[in-house]
Amino acid sequence: MNRFLPFCCILFALAAAGAAEDLAPAEFLARARRPNQVDTWAMLSGRLQHRREGAAAETMPIYFGIIIQKDRSTGQLVFDDREGYLLGQARDRKGASVIPMQKSTALIDHTGVRASDLTLDFLYYDFVREDKEEKLGGYVLCRVMVLSSPDKKEQVRVFLSKTYYFPLRAEFFRAGEKEPWRTLETGGFTKRNDLYYVRRLLIEGPGWRTRIEFTEAELGLYKPENAPKNLIRKLSGR
Repeated sequence: MNRFLPFCCILFALAAAGAAEDLAPAEFLARARRPNQVDTWAMLSGRLQHRREGAAAETMPIYFGIIIQKDRSTGQLVFDDREGYLLGQARDRKGASVIPMQKSTALIDHTGVRASDLTLDFLYYDFVREDKEEKLGGYVLCRVMVLSSPDKKEQVRVFLSKTYYFPLRAEFFRAGEKEPWRTLETGGFTKRNDLYYVRRLLIEGPGWRTRIEFTEAELGLYKPENAPKNLIRKLSGR
């Protein structure tokens, strides 16, 4: 059976595919939050491009390494070889763990990326309601869940594939606002070693846009005895 390892994420083993017509919202969301049937790992490297209105495009290397287990995810996100974050997401608790490896967070703040996006932290927000189903791109049928952050300062509309239970789009709203201040989309599913990963990630807001393209990928099934030794990397310090 093929397995999906979507970025943002991101390493999902493919949940049992099939129609979910009869699943209640809570059960459907539970499957999205706990997709892995096997433990997996990935090391993804590529380029991040950030654009703001009236300014030249900025480009830098980006690295994302992750281990996805049934009960938790752990990993690392690195910008430009010099700004890094250690990541953790337990399946049974709200709130991702994001630990900066340096004092400055200038790059992540500037590009609009949230380190917790990569552990799908927003999927663990509190359920508010389910909106009407929508088709993304005119053909991918999605169930749309509205979730609220624990501090009630943000809501997110998550478009989850009705067949595979993983998020394809997320729209983030500040409390009391009707237009999203930030959106996140994935694309470019690519197969490697019988696993699929998302090659592109788009994040945008008013006046800015960030595109991440992963051009190098190593993927595999995870066992402690054969874990990649360089999944968590040192920063260059420059």
